[in-house]
Amino acid sequence: MTAEPNGEKLSAVQDVFIARQPIFNASNRRVAYELLYRESRHATTSGGVSSNVMCSDTALHAVVSIGLDRLTNGSIAFVNLTREHLVGDLHRIFDPSSVVLELLETIDGEADVVEACERAVNNGYVLALDDYDGRPSLDVLLPYASIIKLDVLGKTVDQLRPQVQRLLDRGLTVLAERVETPEMHALCMELGCTMFQGYVFSRPETMNGRSLSVDQTTMLHIVSLLGDPLESDDTLADAFRSHPSLSVALLRIVNAASFGSRMVESIPHAIRLVGRDALSRSLLVMLVTSIGSTSPIAGETVAHALVRARFCELLSLRSGDGDASARFLVGLLSRLDMLLGEPIEQVVTRMPVSDDVRAALLEGTGPHAHVLALAKAYESGQWAVVDECLSAIGAELRDLAPMYGEATQWASERLLG
Repeated sequence: MTAEPNGEKLSAVQDVFIARQPIFNASNRRVAYELLYRESRHATTSGGVSSNVMCSDTALHAVVSIGLDRLTNGSIAFVNLTREHLVGDLHRIFDPSSVVLELLETIDGEADVVEACERAVNNGYVLALDDYDGRPSLDVLLPYASIIKLDVLGKTVDQLRPQVQRLLDRGLTVLAERVETPEMHALCMELGCTMFQGYVFSRPETMNGRSLSVDQTTMLHIVSLLGDPLESDDTLADAFRSHPSLSVALLRIVNAASFGSRMVESIPHAIRLVGRDALSRSLLVMLVTSIGSTSPIAGETVAHALVRARFCELLSLRSGDGDASARFLVGLLSRLDMLLGEPIEQVVTRMPVSDDVRAALLEGTGPHAHVLALAKAYESGQWAVVDECLSAIGAELRDLAPMYGEATQWASERLLG
């Protein structure tokens, strides 16, 4: 409820979408996340308060209530600010050490904006200018900015070189955004950009030719055996015994589960205690986590896969729609093409998945497809698609941001473990 000047109460639905996109340095290590948020289409205006101000305030406070640590795993967060955010000092709800204030391209160099930038910098905040286009009216903001984001999509070297050099000469860090090809990534590095954001980091070919270790191949084999009801526990036990490290992993899984004081008598006993579905899930999480240790980008993709898997599962649990375990699997497997550097069709042929899971991954159809589509749209900030998918799954708009925060925290705990 928001009070109007005459004392009446204003009703507003305070629902927001909040997602994140990784930002990498020149060594392909993730150094920050940009937080993407958008207010619900149902938000209202009244009492002379614009929807921009009201919903921006809601979005910032939603980030705080969910918790930056849950969304970014302790990394720096690039937080988008409108002019109203900045001038109204709404960013003061953040610890300066935890954020970069990203001034949206709609902001210009008016006097009150310059004063707000000076206040922010004096208070210890780092400022970035988004979608910088070089217009003269922004020159007065450059002394307060530390990072300049350039949209490089479709740009030529002749267009980029003088702009990047001018910024570098001023001692500014240049972040290339919308980097979609390896060639553009290489060009931006050559020009002196040191931070990067874009689709190039989500393409399978960036890690083409990845091979699985012996243990990883064995995990895939055991997952296949677990999915076959005709395979006996003894056959599964033999597969574990052939690789001691996986036997140890099985015992850790048992110890992590809630079985009271029951002692594990054998590997088949451990398999029966955990259950095949739970064991298959744990092994798949172990598999993608182990692949993620091979490179910084792979590690970020693993985090993405775990977040997506848990988010899909939470969407199903919260709405009561469909098989939550299957949705977890769909979310997890949907990123294995990136990790393994091979088409998703080849990945799926190696997995003992149901026809419904296969249909969601390969064709975008079936009972799990709308949940996967919602997760993908949410992650990339395609909010119109999110709106469409919500009606199909029956989820509540207000639940999405907290669920996404819970999913990122869950993934972080698995990676730390």
